Parts: sequence; C-alpha cells; structure tokens
Amino acid sequence: MAGEHEKKVSRLFLNFPGVRKKPTSGRSCAKPASRINNPYILRLGLGMLVALTAVLLILPSTPSTDIKLTVGDLADRDIRADQDLMVLDRLATLEKRQAARRDSPSVYDLDDMADERAAERIHVLFSRGRAILNTHPLSSPAFHVPATALRPDQTMLDQLEDDFQANFNLAEDSKTFQALMEGEFSVELERTTISLVSEILNRGIAAERMSLLEQNPHGVTVRRLYDKSEEVVPYLDVFPSLEEARRKIMERALLYRDDLEVPQIKAIVAVAQAVISPNLTINRQETEIRRQDAVQAVAPVYFQVKRGEIIVREGERVDETGLWKLEALAKEADQVDWLSQAGGLFLVVMLFLVVTYMVGFRITRHSHVRNRDFLFLTSLLLIVLLLVFASSLVGAALDRGLSVMTSNTILYLTPVAAGGMLATTFLGAGPGIIFSIIAAALSALLLDQSLPLFLYFFLGGITGLAEVVRVRERGAVIRAGAVVGLVNVAAILSLSLLEQSLVGWGTISDLGAGMIGGVLAGILATGLLPFFEMAFKYTTDIKLLELANLDRPILRELMVQAPGTYHHSVIVGAMVEAAAEAIGANPLLAKVSAYYHDLGKMKKPLYFVENQGSGQNKHEKLAPSLSGLILISHVKDGVELARQNNLSREIIDIIQQHHGTSLIAYFYQKAKNSRTEDQPEINIEDYRYPGPKPQTREAGLVMLADAVEAASRTLAEPTPSRVQGMVQKIINNIFSDGQLDECELTLKDLHFIARTFNKILTGIFHRRIEYPESAAKESASRNKAANENQSKQSSKESGDKARTDQGSGKEDLKRLGIS
Repeated sequence: MAGEHEKKVSRLFLNFPGVRKKPTSGRSCAKPASRINNPYILRLGLGMLVALTAVLLILPSTPSTDIKLTVGDLADRDIRADQDLMVLDRLATLEKRQAARRDSPSVYDLDDMADERAAERIHVLFSRGRAILNTHPLSSPAFHVPATALRPDQTMLDQLEDDFQANFNLAEDSKTFQALMEGEFSVELERTTISLVSEILNRGIAAERMSLLEQNPHGVTVRRLYDKSEEVVPYLDVFPSLEEARRKIMERALLYRDDLEVPQIKAIVAVAQAVISPNLTINRQETEIRRQDAVQAVAPVYFQVKRGEIIVREGERVDETGLWKLEALAKEADQVDWLSQAGGLFLVVMLFLVVTYMVGFRITRHSHVRNRDFLFLTSLLLIVLLLVFASSLVGAALDRGLSVMTSNTILYLTPVAAGGMLATTFLGAGPGIIFSIIAAALSALLLDQSLPLFLYFFLGGITGLAEVVRVRERGAVIRAGAVVGLVNVAAILSLSLLEQSLVGWGTISDLGAGMIGGVLAGILATGLLPFFEMAFKYTTDIKLLELANLDRPILRELMVQAPGTYHHSVIVGAMVEAAAEAIGANPLLAKVSAYYHDLGKMKKPLYFVENQGSGQNKHEKLAPSLSGLILISHVKDGVELARQNNLSREIIDIIQQHHGTSLIAYFYQKAKNSRTEDQPEINIEDYRYPGPKPQTREAGLVMLADAVEAASRTLAEPTPSRVQGMVQKIINNIFSDGQLDECELTLKDLHFIARTFNKILTGIFHRRIEYPESAAKESASRNKAANENQSKQSSKESGDKARTDQGSGKEDLKRLGIS
C-alpha cells in the first residue's frame, strides 16, 4: 500500500509544470514549431515595417506639377524648388565646348615609308648602272681584243638613261646622267643621295604648309601611317614645304664638296630633289572626329539650386536663367520613377537594419534580446521617425512664411535623443547605442541625407543614453535631458563654425532650440517611461526600487509563512548586491531577485530545514524520490506566485534558473543506497532541477549566494578561514558541475564574488564575547546543533545544489577569494 501511495504522490508532482518527466516512448510527440512563432521571421517583419515607413516618409507622395512659362512671362506665384536641383548652365557649357574644339589639335598623316620607297628607287637604278659599267663580255686575258670591245653595251646605257629620266624627271639634255656615269654610279654616290632624301622625308614635307602654320598654338598631332604611333608636335615650322625641302637638300649636299666633284654633287642633288614629294597631309575626317570627341568629353557646367530656394517670385518676369531652373525642376519631376526609388530605398534601409543588427548586437553581446524587445525598439523607432517627419513639415511651412525661425531651428527642437534614453533605460547601453545609430541615420536620410543633422542627433542620443544607464529616479531622466541640451549647443556651435555662419540671429535661435530640444527629450522620455513599462512589462531600476520594499504584501507573507526562508533571502540579497557591484552586474536586479527567489517555499515551508526549527524533519518519513519532487516543486511554485504578483520577467527568469540543473545529491544517494535488486535503476535525471541554467550574471550570482549562505549555516565554528574554505568549495562544485556555463561569469568574476562573500559572511559570523556562566552550556548546545544541522542539511536544496555527482575538478578554483 505504501508503494501505491508513493506512486500516486509521485504522479501528482510529476504533473506540475516545470518538473522533468520521462519520455513515454522513443518518438517525440512535440509538434513542430509554427513558422509564425519563428523569432527571425518576426524580426524580419519588424524590419520591413520600419523600412516601409521610411520609404513612405522620405519619398514625395506626388511629383511636382508642370510649370508652363517662357522667357518674358510674368509669374503668377512664388515658385520654389521642392528639392535640391542641379541646373545646366548652357552658356558656360557652350563656351567650354567651343574652347575644347579649338584646342583639339589637327591630325596629320605622315607617310613614314616614303623614304624607304625613294631609297629603293635610287638603289635599283644605281645598282643597274654599276652592273652595266662592270659588264665586260670579251675581257678575258687569254685573247687579244680591241679596246672598243671593253666598253659597256650602249643599248643598255641608253635604256638606263631613259629610266633615270623617267624616274627622276630629268631633261633629255641633262648632264645629270653623264655625271653619275662618270662617277660609275658608285655606292658612295648612292648612299649620299639616299641620306639626303631620307633625312628630309623622315621629318616630313608638308603638302599645305600655309594651312599647317595656321593651326592652333598647341601644335598638331602627327600620326605615322605604318608605324601606328603618333605624337603632338608643338613647333610647326619644323615641317618644310616641297620648295623648302629641295633648298635644304641643296644646302645639305654642299657639305660633301670635299669628297665629290661639283658635277656629281649637282647630279645627286637633282636626283634627290626629283625623288622627294610631300608626305605630310592633313586628315580632315580624323580631325573632325577627334574634335567631336573633345566636345563630347567636356562635362556640362551646372549650378546648384537649394531646396526651398525661390526660382521665380510672383510678379517678376522669367529670364533665361529662371527658365533653365524651371525646366530643371520639371525634368526632375518627370524623371522621378517612384517605384524604382521606393524599391531602392527599401532595400538600402533593410540592408542597413540587418547589418547593424547582426554586427551591433554581436559586438555588444546582447544576443539574448527577445522578440518583445524588438517590438519595443520598432515602436520607439517609428515614433522617432514620425516626430522628425512632423518637424520637417513644420520647418518647410516656416520657410515659406516670413518667420524668423528656420527649418533647422525646428529640427534642433526634435527630441530624437529620447529614443536612445528609453532604449537604454529598458534594455541597457548596448541596444541603446545601436538604436541611437539607427535613429540618427534614418532621421538624416529622411532630412535629405543631411550629415550635420546625423552628427547632431547621434551626439545627443549617445549623451542621453550615457546619463540613464543606472537611473533610479524619474527626475534623473530630465537632468539627463539637460545634459543633452548642453551637448546640442556645443554641436550647433561646431557646425556653425564649419559653415562659417556663427554670428547672427539664426544661430542664436538655433542654440536656444538645441538646449530646449535636449530638455524636451528628457521630458518626453519621462512621460513615455510608464507607458512602455506597462505596455511591454519592462522593469526599470525605478520599478526594482519599488519591488525592493520589504513591506510589500508578498514579502510580508513570506516572513510570516517561512521566516527562515525570509531571513535567508534577505542575507542572499545583501550578498548578491555587493558581489554585483564588484563585477559590474546590475546590483539592484540581483538584490530584488534574491528577495523573491524562494517564494515557492511558502506552499510547503516545513519541508525546508530553515523553517523547521527544532521540530521533526518531515523528510524522514518520505521516500527519497518524493522528497526530491517536493524540493524541485518549489521552483515551479515560486514562478507561479511571481506571476500572480505581477513580478517582472527578469525576476521570474532568475527564480526559474537559480538552481539550474543541479543535482539533489543527498536524496539521490539515499535512493541508490535504499534500492533493492528487484527495483529498477535510479535515474539521476529524476533528482535534478529542471533548469534552465542561469542565463545572466545576476542569475548566476543568486545561485552562488543561495548555495553559499545555506552551506554557511552548517559551520560548527564559522571562523574566517572556515568560511573562506566553505565558499571556495561551494563555488568550485557549482563551477565544476557546469552550472555557470551559460551566464557569462568569468574566472575573474568568480574571484571577486568569492572575496565579497567571504567579507559579508565573516561579518555575519563574527565572534561574540561569551559570558562565563553560559559559556559551557552554549558550547555544548553549539556542538549539538552542529551535529543536527549536519544531518539536516540534506533537506536544504541549496546545500544539495552545491554537491555534485562528479568528484573531478573540485580543486580547480581552490584559491578563489584570496586577496
């Protein structure tokens, strides 16, 4: 019967939410997660919502209307540019193109093979002459022949003379051929003639020298037809005409007076002058093509018209420049492809959001940001964008009027910094920085890609979030806004110096707007703080201060129902607060979570040793499995009570995680020792808390302090050295069991935590002066209590948690907390 009763009670506890259950079969019956609940799909959808909102706010809803005016017409209204325009300056562009056409050099083709062809003609005829003169058909010494038989063949000489006259335009009575024949058409004569011809042809003989000299002063482009190379020749007088080339040949030939006879010099000059011809001619087609290319290469000249600038005033006549501006305005309106621009802007914003999310949250190590947080950030960002858009509309309306205030003055009043302050207040500095970057960038994009305004919004946002990282009163947010105002003033002064517009009423109004804008950011953040706190169930430090009040009904009930647990929670709160200060965690969240971490013990307070007093231990009559279930159930009960009392999600998570998946070692060992051979094997997972392990540093602190404080009650002689050894042992065991693997606590943090715990516990267990009459009695009672506590500590879940089923690694951190 007892076994049946235990099975019924076990089934009752196994039905509690959060208690680990054995699978009924090898196949999991869990349904696949719905895609709608996929966090990444939700975040992508929120990003698309932001991008779509940005597109609708940034792009104009309707294009500009057509304006039909010509030069001389009267404008019936003021016409302003609704965007920045680049207007084509047609006169300046025409002047530049005409100058480019004039300066483009003419192209001349140089026949660079003319010298070789002339040399070939000379060589062929001179070689024939030498061959004829050297022909002696009857010149053998074995015979006696007449002298006339040694003369060359006259017929061949006559034919050669005819060829000379035909090739070199020699007259019939010319003595040139006779002089060359007397020189026996020697190689020296041939080389001299070729040298005179090649030198002048290589340089180039202009066909139209007068036209050449009239080219622009930058020279001409000489293009070699066969070599395919070209160069710009700036000095045009180097190209002689045909007459000048013949005269230069005569002058050059006179240099050979010492080597040649005068008839021979005249002969080679006649041949050289006859063989040369103009080989440098203008290529008019190529010249025109290059001039057209030069004209096309000239960039059009534009002048800028700023957004809001008046193009034509009412009642004024439209001049030529005004007409250009109107045409540019109409052209921009006609060429706007709204769909293409919207798609491009949407993709740019989405890419910016995705990259900033992936990189920013990885760098700041805020990967635990939940979907609720992304929904909050999206809502906050949309509010900021709508504020900026409204400010831009008001500024545009002021620009159209006669007000002293300008559009920039209104934009400086916009409390964009409030977004970063709220994001930091609820989520911390990392998400706050990322939000400030995104808000400043999208606001600047909405305001015509203004880099100065991006810097202004970003500096204000960063300053604001830095002032509210640890805010504990609502007035501090307004003071943070005042600091933002001072930074705004400094930013406006810097931008005014950059734009060289420091002095003026406009600058003074901008400075006042910057200061007021910072204060408005603080006021707006203060006003929206309770709204977002209730809408998204966030817990700020201000809310935590309210929850830290020990007079709250739930804590008063804990004090009445489980006074030992209440006292234990208060001490744990003091321990984690000091440790959180030492490692840079949130001390207020850690302390408040410690106050509530054992709320579940109120349902069965007498099953926990700190509430039993000197009474009987109820676990002595229970099976180990049932005792383990009772201890495990207090986590689930604590979560339920926390939800009923509207505690924050952060505190509920720490209640659920403060035991992690640690083993209730005493009852597990007791179950193993009491097991008979016919009973099934003891499953160790039935004696572990369901978890999860601590996910934050504050949760890890509560786990460590809970175990250390519970174990400290078992010390018979709580001397500083024993306290230190106990703290080292507890932290070593929890660390070796892997309970701290997911909460970002480092070994350096554990050292500071242990040292802080040592200091607090040593102060609690300081030695008191023992009075003589009660010293012996107190010593005896202390020894007895130590023995009882030693037997009872197994029923205290915190003490059980510090012990693990693995013995390895217990000395890894044995020097923790030693200064």
